[in-house]
Amino acid sequence: MRKKVVLGPAAALLAALMIAAPADAQATRKVRAVRKPAAPAVPAAFRFAGWAPYGQVRKYTKKNVADRLDGSAELFLQYGFTDLTVHRFRPAVQARKTAGKEITLEIYRMEKPADAFGIFSVRRSGTEKASEVIKALNWVSPAKASFVKGNAYVNILATGCEEAEVEKVAAATAAKINLPGDPVPAEVALLPKANLVPGSERYIRGGLTAGAETPFLGRDFWGFRTDKSRAVTARYAPKDSKLIVLDLGPEASDVTGLVAGLFKEYLENVTMADGLVRGEGAVGSSFLFEQKGRAAALVLGEPDREAAKARLAEALAGPGK
Repeated sequence: MRKKVVLGPAAALLAALMIAAPADAQATRKVRAVRKPAAPAVPAAFRFAGWAPYGQVRKYTKKNVADRLDGSAELFLQYGFTDLTVHRFRPAVQARKTAGKEITLEIYRMEKPADAFGIFSVRRSGTEKASEVIKALNWVSPAKASFVKGNAYVNILATGCEEAEVEKVAAATAAKINLPGDPVPAEVALLPKANLVPGSERYIRGGLTAGAETPFLGRDFWGFRTDKSRAVTARYAPKDSKLIVLDLGPEASDVTGLVAGLFKEYLENVTMADGLVRGEGAVGSSFLFEQKGRAAALVLGEPDREAAKARLAEALAGPGK
């Protein structure tokens, strides 16, 4: 005859926990099973009402992006390009009135949101139409749309489409991309707001865009070719003058003398006093430069001398108002 085992209070509690553990674990597994997975930051495939995917999704990396971009690959690489996916669509229902219609969706991933904004900014003229329907910084036209979200620069190419169709696809694409981060660099706040031409703000990285922005930035001493420097620029009314605010990097040296020499190559009546370099253009417009540590600013072609000086001082004082 077996002896009846009597458990003490502590042993009884331990036994109860051991029996309950599998049930608790099973419940936990059930909770985990019904939990929905997080939506991907960038979907591998896109679906739009009225459109059907056409062909394969093409993917490009740093090694082969030149196959897609031809002559502009180096520009993207200087802005920290990582990868590109290309999606193509045609009308879901083919009819005579839809023949020839096609939309190509290009999604460029850059290292940082600021880099995505940089590509977006230098590939626009500033006169494009922006859409309130697309929930991202954007512009749109009947043949093309572009927007930036997080570290993604999205380019949409359309053939045979109306602007409303392009806008709708762009808005749906922006809604499907869940990338965090404000793409507008903090340095843009250094650009004074008075008389700034909306849409003209640019973020400059790399020697290609620096030299294209103005020949004054084409020299090696600025540090764009070695990726040590960054800049933001904008145009100003009424004479379309330009302001460039530079960050010359933590190891910046004083380039005031070099800028004075550069001004003398292009301008007239070049003077330098108290760190401020001033020159005059052929029609009397003002060109100014000043450096404060790693920060520097250039005013190019402003006809109002006092406005030029005030704009330069505000840019170097801190974020614009």
